[in-house]
Amino acid sequence: MIICKNCHQHFQGNFCNRCGQKATVKRIHRGFIFNDLQLGLFNIDSGFFFTAKELFTRPGYAIKDYIVGKRVRYFMPVSLLILLSTIYSFLYHYLEIDVFYQATNKFNGDEKYLKLVETLDGNYVYYTLATLHVFTFSSWLVFRKTAYNFSEHFVLNTYAASQRLIFHTALLGVLYVIPEKPGVYQSITAVQLIVDVLLILWCNIQFFKLKPIIIIFKSILILILTFFILTFIISIFYHVL
Repeated sequence: MIICKNCHQHFQGNFCNRCGQKATVKRIHRGFIFNDLQLGLFNIDSGFFFTAKELFTRPGYAIKDYIVGKRVRYFMPVSLLILLSTIYSFLYHYLEIDVFYQATNKFNGDEKYLKLVETLDGNYVYYTLATLHVFTFSSWLVFRKTAYNFSEHFVLNTYAASQRLIFHTALLGVLYVIPEKPGVYQSITAVQLIVDVLLILWCNIQFFKLKPIIIIFKSILILILTFFILTFIISIFYHVL
């Protein structure tokens, strides 16, 4: 008899007769990401709203459930992030909201900067995935003494990034209706950053079995390390352009 990792039903065969989860649930590794892309993007109705609800009610616990094998009800992580990034990018351009330009208008006289912004602006999905790898490296490095491998950290941060992206997409509606006055976009960007940090802390505190104060310290260290790595990478692109 096989015990289902999702609902703990005893069954025989390849799939659980109660919840439908596969009998064999392997640990997440590099090949899992490619399988995610092959299967997830073509099953849009498979757990999208359930996953979104879980990410805003019990994010760390939900992600941990997925990693340990309770996966049948969840939308696959990379596919979810790509879908949300595409939706965000479409709305961003359709509503003509220039967050990059408005929030950093002091650089508008710099042609190299504007070209860099246009490049990032036009390749938002790729930019999101690239920064996710940097954030995952920082996360894996800072929490390297935990039992999670790099790919599992990638899943953690992919779902966490999806959570923040849902918030960012909702925030576009606010940016669309408010007047474009000096300082308004900068203030909203600051609020968005604060909420992002709080969401990261909330997720990590639920996910890792450490004292909250240690998790908060390590999470801030991840943000600082990621910031310096991305600043270094962007500065290289800036000088190449």
